[in-house]
Amino acid sequence: MNKIPILCMLCCMAVPAGAQDSRRALSQLNSASGHAAVAEPYAASVSSSSRFIRQPDDSTLPDHYNGGNLEPPAKPQFDAGSAIMLQGFHWYADSYWYHPAGGWWGELAGRAEEIGRMGFDLIWFPPAAVGSYYPSEWYNLNGQWGERERLEQAIQAMHSSGVKVLGDIVFNHRNGKTGWADFRNPDWPTTVIVKDDEWQGGPKSENYDQGQGDGGCRDIDHTKAIVQQDAVKYLVWLRRLGYDGWRYDMVKGFPGHYVGQYNAASNPAFSVGEFYDTNRQALANWADSTDSSAGKAAASSVFDFTTRYNIVNAAESGQFDVLNDGGRPSGFVGWWPAKAVTFVENHDTSPRDPNFIANAPESYKTQRMMGYAYILTHPGVPCVFWPHLFDWGESCKNKILKLVGIRKEAGITATSPVEIIKAEKNLYAAVITGRKRKIALKLGSSWDWSPGPGWTAVESGENYAIWAR
Repeated sequence: MNKIPILCMLCCMAVPAGAQDSRRALSQLNSASGHAAVAEPYAASVSSSSRFIRQPDDSTLPDHYNGGNLEPPAKPQFDAGSAIMLQGFHWYADSYWYHPAGGWWGELAGRAEEIGRMGFDLIWFPPAAVGSYYPSEWYNLNGQWGERERLEQAIQAMHSSGVKVLGDIVFNHRNGKTGWADFRNPDWPTTVIVKDDEWQGGPKSENYDQGQGDGGCRDIDHTKAIVQQDAVKYLVWLRRLGYDGWRYDMVKGFPGHYVGQYNAASNPAFSVGEFYDTNRQALANWADSTDSSAGKAAASSVFDFTTRYNIVNAAESGQFDVLNDGGRPSGFVGWWPAKAVTFVENHDTSPRDPNFIANAPESYKTQRMMGYAYILTHPGVPCVFWPHLFDWGESCKNKILKLVGIRKEAGITATSPVEIIKAEKNLYAAVITGRKRKIALKLGSSWDWSPGPGWTAVESGENYAIWAR
């Protein structure tokens, strides 16, 4: 993900199937005492120096860090196909910008009942570890979003409201506790740093980075057994803390099969990766790589950046042909809808201006509302951005919630069929078949189309209209 320096940020249905049983994954990790090598195909040769771990001196480390039971909680019951997600933060909600009494976790706890009542099934929390998107101490959860106690209260409040919680997991890179590479909590040697990292110290790994690097942090070598094992231990600990699943940050930075390995060992209800690329083939390749089984049932979902940029382009230009690919949606959702998380905006794509949330022009809001009309009536798992729901006033909030209600009432799912009828200058029209009702959507300034007799208008806004039958 793209990060900004001031915040230390430069920038599924992922349900493990029997073929990736968590017990088998854990038996590999527990095959020997300490930090044993992980079975092929994931482990590479590990030097003796990279096996060495200093004795942790931080009491925040969980009991299972140096052995013990690594069995994760059971996978939560969850119908990912009918889920609607909420991104539960934005760049300007952390303690650098915002100072509510209970931190941002307190804000989330206070909104939990409302969020559940609105119809959201999933909420994505920001990274809890100190350093957030540039984590230094994984097990220290007293960070810029608030204190650990408040975090646990927020998770419990969401669960009480019927909302599952996704943790934001940053495994591509780490910061040192006081410098560039003094890794603490968990403690790692510098040999976990990839050979071509910009850090000039040493010793480093003998292996080059397997993906995109991050110049503001040390890029981590996931072939190292210590990295794999500590990643699993951390996820199991977070599951026990109450998290239900994962949003993996910057998955362009390391091979997708590690995400599959980590999911198999931690039993998430749902996982989604941030592979920041508009090339839908690249998105498909990454999702495919997270599950080696024939059916791909355990593959991680991925954020559909292709759809996001296509729908924004169409809304801004009126060229709605970009949404049509031979009768299918043009984004990743048109190829593999069960694994597509669609969105209109997120913290990375939204303008980096602390005043923009409150002062976004009406034209911008109109275009994003067209985007919500699209993603909330189409297949995929739609994700709503927090400021659009809570910071743009009651009118925008009510429009988004109306669209959420239409999706729920029609029974539209991640794999609902779509028939694209028109996709041209100033006009997009499609019919989506839900489990309960059919929905017709029109986008654009042209009014030269309607679904015809037998349809009932259920919602309209500037440059969009929806019918049902």
